[in-house]
Amino acid sequence: MSTHSHDHNKLFAALQFAAERHRFQHRKGAEETPYINHPISVAHELAKHGEEDTNLLCAALLHDVIEDTTRNEQEIEKLSAIILADFGENVLLPVLEVSDNKNLPIDKRKELQVKMIATACDRARKIRIADKICNVRDLWEYPPKGWEIDRKIAYIKWSQRVVEQAKGVNASLEEAFVDVAEKVFNHLTS
Repeated sequence: MSTHSHDHNKLFAALQFAAERHRFQHRKGAEETPYINHPISVAHELAKHGEEDTNLLCAALLHDVIEDTTRNEQEIEKLSAIILADFGENVLLPVLEVSDNKNLPIDKRKELQVKMIATACDRARKIRIADKICNVRDLWEYPPKGWEIDRKIAYIKWSQRVVEQAKGVNASLEEAFVDVAEKVFNHLTS
């Protein structure tokens, strides 16, 4: 078996795992899209910017499973053990590093994202930038219900702070974030 088919098997296994974990979830946009579209978009964004590392792409597909499909520390530990066994430490570590603790207030989680990403592994930093590209783009294409312009602008500004701390891992990805943030900001403020 060639390395590439093995890589594809791992990638599709991660996609299937993420789809199963997110199967009942939808994004908060005006058009409720299946949640799985988001991790697929994040992985695709990485691939578009030259990232071919299977572990990175698997982690991108799985980046929200711990944060969005567990309710407590026991479930997090169980899911982490499954990811470790099925995909390895090089996938689990970045997933853990980009997972917010949903038990904390939103403002605390946001500040921790800015603070923690600077010391995260390169895979986690790349995922975080790609995630922000997709989320900011969604503010325009699939705006969250009930979000006024001020909240959208605040989200862009906070995303810029996060990406600023994550920089230095992929110049093309970083430029793509700057471009999308500028376009969406201009769209919202024009």
